[in-house]
Amino acid sequence: MRVVFAGAGAVGCHYGSRLQQAGNSVRFLARGAHLNALQQHGLLHESEGKSVRLHVETIDHGAEIADTDVLILCCKMTALMPMLESLSGKIGAETLLVTLQNGVEAVDWVARGFPKHAVAAGTAFIGARLEAPGHVIHSAAGGVRLGLWQAGAGERFLPELIAQFKAGGVPARLEADPALMLWRKLLWNTGFNAITAINRRFASQMCEQPETLSIVRAAMQETVAVAQAEGIKLGEEDIQGHVDVTLSMGPVKTSMWQDIEAGHTTEVEYLNGLVVRLGKLHGIATPVNRMLVAQIHAIESA
Repeated sequence: MRVVFAGAGAVGCHYGSRLQQAGNSVRFLARGAHLNALQQHGLLHESEGKSVRLHVETIDHGAEIADTDVLILCCKMTALMPMLESLSGKIGAETLLVTLQNGVEAVDWVARGFPKHAVAAGTAFIGARLEAPGHVIHSAAGGVRLGLWQAGAGERFLPELIAQFKAGGVPARLEADPALMLWRKLLWNTGFNAITAINRRFASQMCEQPETLSIVRAAMQETVAVAQAEGIKLGEEDIQGHVDVTLSMGPVKTSMWQDIEAGHTTEVEYLNGLVVRLGKLHGIATPVNRMLVAQIHAIESA
C-alpha cells in the first residue's frame, strides 16, 4: 500500500514507521528542521522499549502525490486549512483521505474541500512526542479507530489500511459511528488536554488529586451536555471510562502541553473552545471549558 503522511510530526512519524516496517511504501510530508533531520539522518523511532532508525522517503508541500492510495492528514488543526489548500489538485481521484486531528471539525473540512473523494475520520489515542527533529518517542497507548465519513472510489482502501496497521503492531478497528467516535475523543481532550498544559502534569496525575479530578469531570460533563444537544449519544459512563483508562496510563505529555512548551499556538479553540461555542448556540452553560480556554490563552499571550 502506498501511503503519505501529511504533516508528519510525532504522531504521523510513529504510525508511518509502523506501516513502513510492515512493508508498505510510506512518504512523509514534513517541513523545517524536522524535515532536514529526516532527510539527512532518517527517522529515529523509539517505541515499546525498542529503538530503530529508518531510512525514510520525504516530500515537501510542492510534491505531486496523485499516485498515493491513502493520504493521512496528521497536522494540527491550526495548520489543516493551509495544508488542504496546498494539496488541492495534487491528489488522485481514487485516493482515500484520512483525518487524524483532534476535535470533530477536521473531517467536515476535508469532505467539503474534496467532495468527490472518499474520506475517513480517524482518532489516535496515543502518547508520542518529538524529542528532537527526526527523533520520535512513543510513550503510551497507540490505537487507531477509523470510520468512513464520505463515500468515494478510495473507500476500498479502508479495510486494507486497517489490516496494514495491525500488521505493523498498531491496534486498529473500523467504527460504525464515526461521529460518536470523534466526540468520544473530544471528550477526553476537553477533560485533560488544557488542564495538563496549565499544570504541566501528566493526565494520570490529574486524576489522582480530588481537586483537579473535579475540574476534569466538570469539563467533560459540559462536553456531554453539548454533545447530546448535537444528537451525539455520550453519557456519564463515557466520562468514567476515560478516567479509568487515564489512571492506568503512563506519562502521557498531551499535545497542548507540548505546544505550550514549544511556543506554538494550541488547539484549544477546536477543543474546549468548540464546546463553549456550541454551548452558547444551544443555551448550555460551559463555565469550566470557558475558564480553561481563558487560562490557555493567557499562557499563550505570555
